[in-house]
Amino acid sequence: MQILKRLPPKAARRTGIVLFVIGCVAPLLAITLPFVSLPISGPMKAGLITVLAVSGEVAFAASLGLLGSEFMAKIKSFVSLPTAPFAGFFAIMGLVVWLIATLLIRLAGQYLFVPNSPYLTIGAFVGVAVLMAGLMTVLYRIKGVWGSQRLEAAVLFAVPGMLLDAGTVFFFTNVFPNMPAQASSLFAAWLFWGYSIVLLTGVITPKGPNEPNQRHNVLQ
Repeated sequence: MQILKRLPPKAARRTGIVLFVIGCVAPLLAITLPFVSLPISGPMKAGLITVLAVSGEVAFAASLGLLGSEFMAKIKSFVSLPTAPFAGFFAIMGLVVWLIATLLIRLAGQYLFVPNSPYLTIGAFVGVAVLMAGLMTVLYRIKGVWGSQRLEAAVLFAVPGMLLDAGTVFFFTNVFPNMPAQASSLFAAWLFWGYSIVLLTGVITPKGPNEPNQRHNVLQ
């Protein structure tokens, strides 16, 4: 780090940008590698994942030291993060539900996603619709989210899983070796259906407990 600080301003900025890009890309590669078949042994792949994760953190920290707080302020000016008090809760819950669902499908998906089995297909679609609608209703009530806020909460819940499932669908045979390749389209349709139900719970919303009173006061 001391060596990096001795660089001329222009060289320090260029080096900092390169390290910043490495710090962002390396963790993504570390997340993707478990789902990619490589001509290396399991321990070597695990070591490569560790190296990518650690080097990414080091590169990111070094880039912050070189670029300073002004650079991060410019980055933040292009990004508008949710500020609602329930934002973190729904994003984390979406990630947790995605992880649990992915593990369950990895273990028993071959019994649910069976091509040319209409009864199982209908059951899978109806089941996920009821489950997700019920789960979201419970989560909304726990955090006291009503009205238009539910759409924001639904998006925050769905986005982590949608981003990660882009990888599970693309690397379907690697992530789910327990299922035939022909089941990939059924699985993708089931995912779209499930996320659509989540988003619909944010669009079709009941009135908040205080909304009728607020309207009555306005009329008075």
